[in-house]
Amino acid sequence: MSKIKYAFIIMLLLLITACQATKSQNTASAEQQWQAHQQNLKQINAFQVKGSIAHISDKSRNYGRFLITQQSTDNYEVKLTTPVGTNILTLRVEPDNVLLVDQNGGSYQDVNIENLMKKISNVNIPLNSLHNWLKGFSDNVNTDKIDNAGRLTSTVFMQNNNKWTLKIPSYATYTYKNKKIDLPAAIELTHDDEVIRLKISNWVLR
Repeated sequence: MSKIKYAFIIMLLLLITACQATKSQNTASAEQQWQAHQQNLKQINAFQVKGSIAHISDKSRNYGRFLITQQSTDNYEVKLTTPVGTNILTLRVEPDNVLLVDQNGGSYQDVNIENLMKKISNVNIPLNSLHNWLKGFSDNVNTDKIDNAGRLTSTVFMQNNNKWTLKIPSYATYTYKNKKIDLPAAIELTHDDEVIRLKISNWVLR
C-alpha cells in the first residue's frame, strides 16, 4: 500500500471517529439540557396563557379561543370563547371541586374535570395533566423525544385509560426569574380519532 493511500485511510478513520465523538457529545448535551429544562419547568406553577384552539374528530370540527389562568397545579380557570369572542364556557378548578358555567349561565359541578367536560360538552381533553403538557413537561423516559436544544417534541401518556400522543412542533422564548426559558408555541394532542390543536399567542409567568 502506498504511503498516500495509507495516509488517506488514516485521515478517513480519524474523521469518522471525530464525527462519532461529536455526535455523542451533542446527544449528551441535549440530554443534559433536557434535564435542566425539566427542573425549570417544575418551578412554573402560576401563569396565564392564551391562544386559539381547534377540536377535530370524525363527527365534528370546533374552533375557538382560550384563556387559562393557573394559580397552582390544582387551582386554575379556563375560559373558552368563539373566534369572535362570544363566551362558550368557563371552568373553575379547585381541589376536589370543578365548576362549569356555560354560555347561557347554567352551572354544573363535579369532582372530576374531565368527566364534567365530556358530559357537558362531549369534548375529551386531558385536563387533569394540563399543568404538565401545556408547559411541555414530561418525565417518561420510554416515550419522551427531545430536540437538539433539549426540549420535548413528542411523548405518549395514559390518562383515565385513554392513550394520548403529545406533539410540540414549535417553541417561543420567555423570561422566568431572570432566565430565558422555552415554552410551547403550538401543541397537538391526539387520541383515537380526536385531535386537539392549540396555538399559543402569549405566556405570562408569575
